[in-house]
Amino acid sequence: MQETPTFNHQADIVNSAIRFINSWFKQSKSITEEMSDFFILPGGKVIGKDVITARLKGIFGKSDEYVGGRYDIIDANFDLLGDGKGMGFVEGVAGFRAVLQKQSKIVSGPFKLYFALQNGSWKIVNIEFPGFAY
Repeated sequence: MQETPTFNHQADIVNSAIRFINSWFKQSKSITEEMSDFFILPGGKVIGKDVITARLKGIFGKSDEYVGGRYDIIDANFDLLGDGKGMGFVEGVAGFRAVLQKQSKIVSGPFKLYFALQNGSWKIVNIEFPGFAY
């Protein structure tokens, strides 16, 4: 089987990042489709997807809605490691207005989504995103 061209890997991680960000702005449950079954945190700590999903529900529950979500992707890169594995990232800036009981707060800043190539698809293994904390 021939290796997938580099361009497709780049497009895969960027498209996955776009789906994740758009799901974030909509506070959508489909956000979990882009995530790996495990996350790798600084220091090599590994936690399950269920922990991240619970964290996202808690974050989304603090606001009635997000309005005016915008983002710019500044860089995307990846390395293929062999044996069908790889690591990559997408980074940029994002911002949105979090609305709670008709009061709003601007949430913005840089983001970086880390990806791993698993079973032929790129999945998020670490999140740095405005409004998200582990």
